[in-house]
Amino acid sequence: MRMRKKKNLPSRMEACGALLAADPGAEKGRWRMRKPDALKLRLELGCGKGRFTAETAAAHPEDIYVAVERVPDAMVIAMERCQKMGLTNVFFIDGDAAALDQYFAPGEVDLIYINFCDPWPSVKHSRRRLTHESFLRGYRRVLREGGQIQFKTDNHDLFEWSLFQFPKAGFALSEVTRDLHGRGVQGVMTDYEEKFHALGTPINRCVGTMGALPDVPLMEGLSRRLPGWEVRPVADADVEGVLALLQSDLVYFDLEGRQPTAQSVGEDIALLPPRCAIEQKHYLTLWRDGAPRAVLDLVEGYPRERTLYVGFFFLSPVLRRQGLGREIMEAVLQAAGDAGLDNARLACLLNNAGGHAFWRSLGFGDLRRSETIGEHSNPVWEMERLL
Repeated sequence: MRMRKKKNLPSRMEACGALLAADPGAEKGRWRMRKPDALKLRLELGCGKGRFTAETAAAHPEDIYVAVERVPDAMVIAMERCQKMGLTNVFFIDGDAAALDQYFAPGEVDLIYINFCDPWPSVKHSRRRLTHESFLRGYRRVLREGGQIQFKTDNHDLFEWSLFQFPKAGFALSEVTRDLHGRGVQGVMTDYEEKFHALGTPINRCVGTMGALPDVPLMEGLSRRLPGWEVRPVADADVEGVLALLQSDLVYFDLEGRQPTAQSVGEDIALLPPRCAIEQKHYLTLWRDGAPRAVLDLVEGYPRERTLYVGFFFLSPVLRRQGLGREIMEAVLQAAGDAGLDNARLACLLNNAGGHAFWRSLGFGDLRRSETIGEHSNPVWEMERLL
């Protein structure tokens, strides 16, 4: 349901200014300076009109409570609620749950509440759910070791789906219930929760406690994250098919200064960076409709132990400009994180402006300008991204 625009919103927000973190990025790592004796920092994602926010903060005056809400028309009601109650331990961020690491330092948050988030019922929108594995892994960047996520929803399908997401992101589940208030009201309710509980709708709840991330082998993780593709190492019998795919865009290889041949494909398959073993190398094809459509050259643990090096990525020209390149590389980066790696590196040809823009859009930053090593030396941008 769309929130109605509130009258006099700017003046009402200004009247609650003491509760608003106007520049949340400046608070990163400094939240406890607002309350030096605070025992915990509690964080709520999507506070709505703030009943849960206000009552929970009031029940825990020993803690700092921070509520993130991206709809100002809802947040102003929550702020006014807290102000009317005279609360001094609660603060608000007009922001997005996807940007938490811009607002909080690693380990700064003790507990996260996710209450009745948008279920995004369409499968194609599942990545927008706040309990999606990618979001849960993002919360790990700000939660302390052993920190918790408390999740409530009235949506049965979202809850059952979420129970599979928590363990994949390294959260151990406890206090799992599909009828929280079945024997009487438990804990603080949201306004939304009270309404649906009164209608007899069961409320689901669970707690996820952050532990170690489960390491998933890179190839297994990549296959899992690209269900629409067949991911497999290039075999001798595949070389001609790979060559035909590469020759479908000779303009790209003009940038590199050499054209692909069966021999060069074989050399690329065997090529290893310095001090690397063959087990670290993955020269892969992604197949669809019975033919190779993309090529990936990946090296685990180079140039550092927890780094994934992307040596090469080629997508069939007929599949470009459909978001598939981004889909594939995001899956690669997420699979690298699943495998216990913490950053990715690559070298982009200096004269490949389109490629450089693509990698920048994926979050890679320029480290330095350098030269590739070997017979076909070219100036490149060395680029890196944290996972």
